[in-house]
Amino acid sequence: MLDNTSGATIRSARSRRAVRRGAPIKKALLTIVGFLALNVLLFALTSPFIVFFGPFHNIKISAIESVATSKHHNLLLYLGMSQQEINKLSRQVTGPGGNTTGVTVTASHDNTVNLQQVSSSRYKGYLLEISDPTRVTLGVTPSLGVQGENTSQIARDNGAIAAVNAGGFDDPAGTGTGKTPYGVIIHNGVPIWGGNAEVKEDLVGLDANGVLVTGSYTIPEMEAMNIQEGVSFGPTLVKNGEKIITSGDGGWGIGPRTAIGQKQDGTIMLLVIDGRQINSPGATMLDVQNILYDNGAWTAANLDGGSSTTMYYNGKVINSPCDLLGERLVPTAFIVK
Repeated sequence: MLDNTSGATIRSARSRRAVRRGAPIKKALLTIVGFLALNVLLFALTSPFIVFFGPFHNIKISAIESVATSKHHNLLLYLGMSQQEINKLSRQVTGPGGNTTGVTVTASHDNTVNLQQVSSSRYKGYLLEISDPTRVTLGVTPSLGVQGENTSQIARDNGAIAAVNAGGFDDPAGTGTGKTPYGVIIHNGVPIWGGNAEVKEDLVGLDANGVLVTGSYTIPEMEAMNIQEGVSFGPTLVKNGEKIITSGDGGWGIGPRTAIGQKQDGTIMLLVIDGRQINSPGATMLDVQNILYDNGAWTAANLDGGSSTTMYYNGKVINSPCDLLGERLVPTAFIVK
């Protein structure tokens, strides 16, 4: 019979043998983890150069278009590409606009709001339909020219039930303050930003009857059309019931998207597509056009996308903005009262 000392010695020996057996397994696991981490790091460091300078022309074009249309051209310049190369490779489409015909807005106000999910193997998003277009107006950050606000905050400031980000802004340093809109902003029928009468500005706006108008106009032309709410962005995607993009993917690459459309009965359509995420890389401009067209859009136009893409509905942000910090600060949002 073994005494307690002998038993303890045996247990200690077994424990040492178990530790020795476990050491190679632990070492192997650490080696595998280290190998995988190193490969992830190498991929992160080299993938931009493979995309932009490798032999994959279509991927290169799509990536350049996605970056170029995000208003962060400096990122391409940092990679060693010249502005001439960027201009040559980017096939950005502006698309014709023009006065909208064929939309009839009834005098009766229908409070119906419908939300549906849209998805494919490449993207996920939301489409919000507002039956009464007069409920849609523009929300503007109170610190215009100083700092933007989150889309959700603009909605709350105005007592809105829904909102999507609207116009773009210059952000050369990539800081995302949303303080400097480009183009023109019209609110309550008054140009509160921009307003050079000699220059045509891109417009996505609503007239006094709630009819969606897109295209490029001078301020006097906008005033003549009685534009009440509007921002500068584009391109036009659907005009008088006809698709604008008839070949290619629209020239903007793949990314997060925000867009607005209108049916012939006046129903406003607000669309967001998540992007730059594993489960939703994003949509092309053709995708956006087709989603709106297939759901009945008579007129449609692209709004600012990328990190700004946000949809607020019933007290919360319902999509997944791709910015690491969540919602981005923006100067304007189309809101639903």
